[in-house]
Amino acid sequence: MKTKQMLSILTLLTICLFTNAQQKLHCSYDDCGFESGEVVYLFGDQVQLREAPTIKSKVLKTLTIGTQLVVLGKHEHSWRYKGMDSHFYKVGYKGMEGYVLGGLMAIERKVINDLTHLFGRSKTGDQDYLLIRTLAKEGTFSEKSTRLGNTQFYLSHLGTKGVPGVEGILLVDYVAEGCGREGGGIYLFQQQDRLYQVARLSQVSDGGMYYSWEEFIFPEDDHGLEGKILFKKEQGAYLDEESSWKKIT
Repeated sequence: MKTKQMLSILTLLTICLFTNAQQKLHCSYDDCGFESGEVVYLFGDQVQLREAPTIKSKVLKTLTIGTQLVVLGKHEHSWRYKGMDSHFYKVGYKGMEGYVLGGLMAIERKVINDLTHLFGRSKTGDQDYLLIRTLAKEGTFSEKSTRLGNTQFYLSHLGTKGVPGVEGILLVDYVAEGCGREGGGIYLFQQQDRLYQVARLSQVSDGGMYYSWEEFIFPEDDHGLEGKILFKKEQGAYLDEESSWKKIT
């Protein structure tokens, strides 16, 4: 029985790693920063491209939100921005080289139906937030924020999943790397060129003890129903680890 359980875990892990292979992991550690050669987009507006990695150095050019840059390297100098320590990065822009604070660069960019969404981070006290700026066609932008239940996550574009009237679905997909950590996520739906937060789903487990699992079943999923989003919640406690006997409520 333990062998079968181990094979199931390894299979699931392989599937997860394959699914997220092309996605970028976001977290609060330096390891999740920007890599040399990475193409990034400005999250901030009227951002000053500077000659050196300090806020007092010469301004080479002022850049607008959404401007594309190429990361050339990370500098050891940092600055407190939106409640988080942020390193300066050396970047390239149309043949120029300069420095930009990392907090002013979007951690990721998603485009749905030609509508661009830029993502950033902030922190107030012990609470982390995901910031979302949506670029309007006339050059302006709107901003919203949402509380993060886990600082490690992927940003996934799921398509429409067969939901009528929806232009695209984004998932803030939490990564739970320990027992009791939140592994659910936040669903955002784009409809009529606006992004709406639809739901927070929770998925928490403590190996061999208990689990609580919430999920959506979309029309395109197995057991999905046309035109409907099904909500499933399951809670359970493991009564015997050897036989995987569990009580489901």
